[in-house]
Amino acid sequence: MRIALITETFPPQINGVSRTLGMLTKHLLEQGHDVLVIHPDYGEIASELGIDPEHKNRLQIHTIPALPLPFYKEILIPRPPFSKYKKALIAFNPDLVHIATEGGLGLSALRYCKKRQLPVVSSFHTNFDAYASHYRMRWTVPMVARYLRWFHNRTLATYVPSMTMIHRLETLGFERLTLWTRGVNTALFRPQRPGSKAVRDQFQIPENAVVIGHCGRLAPEKNIDYLADVFSQVLHKSADSHVLVVGDGPSRIGFENRLKSIPHAAGRVHFTGYLTGEPLADAYSAMNLFGFSSRTETFGNVLLEAMASGLPVVAIADGGPADVVQDQVTGRLIAPDAPPEEMSQILVEWITDKTVRQNIAMNARNYAETVTWEQIMNGLLKNYQEALKSFHSENPKSSS
Repeated sequence: MRIALITETFPPQINGVSRTLGMLTKHLLEQGHDVLVIHPDYGEIASELGIDPEHKNRLQIHTIPALPLPFYKEILIPRPPFSKYKKALIAFNPDLVHIATEGGLGLSALRYCKKRQLPVVSSFHTNFDAYASHYRMRWTVPMVARYLRWFHNRTLATYVPSMTMIHRLETLGFERLTLWTRGVNTALFRPQRPGSKAVRDQFQIPENAVVIGHCGRLAPEKNIDYLADVFSQVLHKSADSHVLVVGDGPSRIGFENRLKSIPHAAGRVHFTGYLTGEPLADAYSAMNLFGFSSRTETFGNVLLEAMASGLPVVAIADGGPADVVQDQVTGRLIAPDAPPEEMSQILVEWITDKTVRQNIAMNARNYAETVTWEQIMNGLLKNYQEALKSFHSENPKSSS
């Protein structure tokens, strides 16, 4: 197949959606398909896909000029006109177009595909109503929901990362929803990596210290203030604990300053900034526990990475994490309205009870080994084929 992927986030950007679409592209190429990726111009090349040189000749990347959001410079918005990407799409002559953004670029692509009768599918990645509440734009939710429903219902299928999100979207009138969950590289993310000692040595973390970790974008929509409360309480209650945070974003300065200002926490709070690949896996391996407070996730890739690294995880049962974590088995889930004290208490209990911690860690690793990227992407390929079969049965002239 010749597959065109249109998205507003792609490597080298660092987030769960970017990582997923990068893995999709790599898998498609390895399976012998041709791929065109259309995304904003980030000013650097997506060099971290890990694509074998023999497959690179089947990959085309077309970038579009973009501008950063004034209040969130990590997010780049493609700016029109979009005529050049249309020329690239025509030249590529795709069998299927996968739109992974509902923004201006995605809307333009959807209209263009409909006009030229190109088969098009979509994927749903962002919990917009939850995001809106963090940016004082709750009033826009009904309007945005209507637009998103209209957008996705015009495609052959919409791929959604969790059953929780599918049920939520179904109640809003979304149609043709298909589960497209996430996988994890258990060869990369694993317990007891040799590089974990170097991470601890870098931050002068004692060998016997219990490290509570977090990984993700540090921004208001990730419920960072809640996590700051949780970690503050853990540092206060457990004098030998350390906190290791991987990631960056607009909330980092406030988050870091707050934790480092805690009495007696000096030298026990560590921030790495963004990490990828081996350094990221080493950071996970240097942790003992994982705390996650976001309520805007459609999945939560970092939870799988933590579990693959042998970490018990505690998360809020809202959106995707409710499907990723098995409560009392691979970690703990707390209610969306639970106070920070509840999450901190779970972490403190795990710090003091090594046996329980190790049992959950083993369960987490065992589960992660059952959800591989290859399995997930092969399932999506089958869904692609089903969508194409449906399209050609409804448009017999398109297959002639």
